[in-house]
Amino acid sequence: GFRMLSSPVSGQILGSLLTNLWTQGMTGADMTGASANVWILNVAGQSWTALSDISASGTSLSAGQGFLVYVFEDTDNDGTADLPAVINVSGSENSGNATISSVPANAWILAGNPYSSTIDWDLVASDNAPFFGTTYVWDDATSAYKSWNGSSGGLTDGLIAPYQAFWVQNTFVPNQTLTIRETHKASRAGTLYRVSDVQESGSVTFDVNSSEFNDQTFMSFQSEGEAGLDNADGYKLFPLNHSDRLVAISYADDTGLDINNLPYDHEGNILIPFDIMKLQLDGESYITQEEEVTFTWDISNLPVHVSLTLIDQITNIETDMNLISSITFTTEPKGSFSTSYNGPVGTYPVVGEARFSLLVSYDALTSGG
Repeated sequence: GFRMLSSPVSGQILGSLLTNLWTQGMTGADMTGASANVWILNVAGQSWTALSDISASGTSLSAGQGFLVYVFEDTDNDGTADLPAVINVSGSENSGNATISSVPANAWILAGNPYSSTIDWDLVASDNAPFFGTTYVWDDATSAYKSWNGSSGGLTDGLIAPYQAFWVQNTFVPNQTLTIRETHKASRAGTLYRVSDVQESGSVTFDVNSSEFNDQTFMSFQSEGEAGLDNADGYKLFPLNHSDRLVAISYADDTGLDINNLPYDHEGNILIPFDIMKLQLDGESYITQEEEVTFTWDISNLPVHVSLTLIDQITNIETDMNLISSITFTTEPKGSFSTSYNGPVGTYPVVGEARFSLLVSYDALTSGG
């Protein structure tokens, strides 16, 4: 499957870094024939470039630059599966700042942890605000992305391990620079104070499970949140490799979200389309299927002045989510959609009418609340 990787050592190190994996289609690879299985992202063109040379005199990897590799389970082409495999690289660890510059507006970056220590996305985002908000890490084990926006998401506490690459989007003005500093290492003093950076915040985790599949999606509450799209929303990204799956998703402005970031304080209610779909892959399309699903939610971090109501658009049943923690229902077929998209990443589209609506109700904040 696909892995999004980076290196704590920069330079012409790709051949050495990937020596314990099968590589092909490039100079310096195990086999120079066949299609290349290592790619880098052209940020300006928002397109993938297959590498042609990973030898010691080939492509040079910059500090903080991520890359994509397709990992074959047979790492030496002897007909036997060899995974798991260990990758590492020799050389001097990157020091100082790692930068990716001249990023166009709305463009995606495949960045990477440039150090041999875990970095804290909250620290990275804080120093790069407001241009780079939510980050995404591909998890091949679940065949889905894990996102983090500073207070919510599946990427636990926004920690990004060594050798891990991640997506981030420049959502504001053109020609921005993403900078990763040594002070962003999670081992540094002060990284436990992230909660003070988001003084008014909260979150909800939604889990869906069937007999074969599961998925998560999230809601966060921040002082800068909006009812529509904002910089702390996290998109529900298409997987790197398509397969049958269960998808939980909310929408804002007809955009599929993995993290729906909302205001911490708001006058009136917010009604959010929320869908749960069983998807079957058929060629280059996903077809919605009937499936019995258990839908649960964790509101332990929900702000005390916020209440949630789940409205089933088919049965018209309303569930007070502050009192009940799960329901079981059956998804319904409602058409299909293409797996193709433009650019390096794609988001799930709106498919028919969302099965549910989430009614988010706000009480007035009391002094000190």
